[in-house]
Amino acid sequence: MQSWLNEHRNVPVANQEQQLRSDPSFKRLPPGEQQRLVHQLHSVNQMPDEMRQRRIARAEMMERLSPQDRMRVNRSAREWTTLPADRQTVMKNAFRDLRSVPPDQRSIVLNSARYQGQFSPQERGILSDMLKVEPYEAPK
Repeated sequence: MQSWLNEHRNVPVANQEQQLRSDPSFKRLPPGEQQRLVHQLHSVNQMPDEMRQRRIARAEMMERLSPQDRMRVNRSAREWTTLPADRQTVMKNAFRDLRSVPPDQRSIVLNSARYQGQFSPQERGILSDMLKVEPYEAPK
């Protein structure tokens, strides 16, 4: 879906759904999956431009992962939701900070004494997996 959105980003929103519904690969999907994709199309189109671009970039990065790495990212996303609320908040703040670290330096920061003292190995693993599909965001 994200690659389709990227290819059709210059198509007026009103025409995107019509083009999606006429796409042969879309027509082969079960009705429930079709409805989910149409809903996702509307949801993405209502996002502010910067948020929409980040979501598309994240999805494209996910598509480039091996199936095994994609499963690890999905597993880590599920594990994140099982953490206590206070740990989720701390992780969210760290994740936001780590987005502004260039991707090739993120593992160095995650393995620093500061992060080792603040996060368990499981939490650092979750952050590491999730950052694999998170686009770099230059500090503002």
